[in-house]
Amino acid sequence: MTKRIVISGYYGFGNTGDEAVLAGILATFQQLAIDAEVTVLSADPQYTCSQHSGVRSIHRYHVLDLIRAIRRCDLLISGGGSLLQDATSVRSLCYYLFVLRLARLFGRKAMIYAQGVGPLLRESSKRAVARELNAVRAITVRDEDSKALLESIGVRVPVRVVADPSLLMPPDLEAANGVLARHGLTDKEFIAVSVRPWADQARWLPGVREGLRRASEEIGTQLVIVPMQESEDLELCSDLDAGIVLREISGVRAVKGIIARSSLVVGMRLHSLIFAASADVPFVPIVYDPKVSSFAATALPEACTKHREQEPCFVGIDVASLTAQQLADAVISAWNRRSELAQRLLEKLPSLRELALEPGRLVARELRE
Repeated sequence: MTKRIVISGYYGFGNTGDEAVLAGILATFQQLAIDAEVTVLSADPQYTCSQHSGVRSIHRYHVLDLIRAIRRCDLLISGGGSLLQDATSVRSLCYYLFVLRLARLFGRKAMIYAQGVGPLLRESSKRAVARELNAVRAITVRDEDSKALLESIGVRVPVRVVADPSLLMPPDLEAANGVLARHGLTDKEFIAVSVRPWADQARWLPGVREGLRRASEEIGTQLVIVPMQESEDLELCSDLDAGIVLREISGVRAVKGIIARSSLVVGMRLHSLIFAASADVPFVPIVYDPKVSSFAATALPEACTKHREQEPCFVGIDVASLTAQQLADAVISAWNRRSELAQRLLEKLPSLRELALEPGRLVARELRE
């Protein structure tokens, strides 16, 4: 009998990072020969089916369809992404916990798949997360901070630290080359830049703009701005006024292909850095959230040691205290060391990919038992 999996996450909203996570989960299933009927809970089921071949999709807020899907499934997967947090919205946290509760009420297996957990600012949120997660079969998270948080709030199910599934999503280099050709960038070396809206933008944006300009002039290389979520990022990317802004990139694999074609990435969005690491492309993180610095520490730990010792480094710049010269120096330093840094990433990548496969192996185990 065909096994049925339901996947719950922030899907169908056009967010490149989350769509890459879903693509990575599906690529994991394929690599591990997990044969199952997959239903994705999505804000836009038609979009989800068009972007991810072979899946079914239902609207995440159609409660009767949601109940029917979970009652019929063999396993509910919650993840990946940053679902269990109450900084952005308590409502979204309640939704993801509600989906987990349905699985518990219907006696269905559930697992947490490569999530980044937190922050959890309210005591009620901590209690609710602990209650639901203590009923799941397995928990995997993408960083040590998430593991520590879950253990501190009373989660008793063993928590494993893994890597982000999007590491396993293959890039679409053909589509990427088409986008670059439309912008006159065929066979040209460039630095890819990913920014996102964030608090106090009027304070930090001028420093990013000027820092990128100084670095580009010093290095003599084109800056290419990559909107990871066009609906949110495009206006800000245009305001940077620092390079060519790529538009109408069709699909997350094409975005990953563009990042793979770059020589260096300067990124705020987490998945711009993950895409870079998976292609051995050095990166300069602009840190707005602990998940960004946490990934940098995993991918380039030696560099993080230098950063903590306050030596000149490329590994992460806090957006709250960013200056133009600090960013320019970090970009120039990373550019000058790009061959060395690419080699470090190349050496690290096999272990990261192995960690990204681990939750998939747990899925296979749960479907067998």
